[in-house]
Amino acid sequence: MDAATATSAETSARRMTKPPGAYRHGDLRNALIAAATELTVQRGGPDFTLREIAGITGVRHAAVYRHFASKGALLEEIARLGVQSLRARIEREQAGSPGDRLEAIAADYLDFAVSRPGEYRVMAQEGGASSAQYRSLLDMMAGPVAAAQAAGALRKDVSTDMLARLWWAELHGLAMLALNAAVKTSELKDCVRAVARIWRVDAPALQPAA
Repeated sequence: MDAATATSAETSARRMTKPPGAYRHGDLRNALIAAATELTVQRGGPDFTLREIAGITGVRHAAVYRHFASKGALLEEIARLGVQSLRARIEREQAGSPGDRLEAIAADYLDFAVSRPGEYRVMAQEGGASSAQYRSLLDMMAGPVAAAQAAGALRKDVSTDMLARLWWAELHGLAMLALNAAVKTSELKDCVRAVARIWRVDAPALQPAA
């Protein structure tokens, strides 16, 4: 977990432990987001009501609607912030070759999902991210895939758009398996390397397990 993620998690934890009535109008919006994200982690999905969020943050039910017109609007904002944060993280990735950068981005994506599960579950949940945000997630994959194809690092018999969709689908699948304890987080790095070998033509074959 990077420093920014740790700081965000600590801030959310502090917000969640404030006594009822301790919130002020100036930080209520962020408090609502933090409470909704935490409940999503606890329940394995955004299974909560705005009345519950109001109770956690110590405000009247009506106060929630001053910031979010509906539960859907709250989820949309959580998804938007998550996509924004993940995009910034991916854009900072500057691994060596285009093929290696693609694998590094995959590792970043999975680390984001397992270190910030509440946000990721909302991003991945129907009714969370909008179609535009889903497209933004896909575009995060399309640029690095296109660069890797142009450099001869990836097979070219599949279109860039299709390859980006498949690459993203594989990462999303691994992320959800990890969040549901079907894959150990310690195994994700090896999973990325194995999946990458399906598409990469510039990397040495993996050695069989002993």
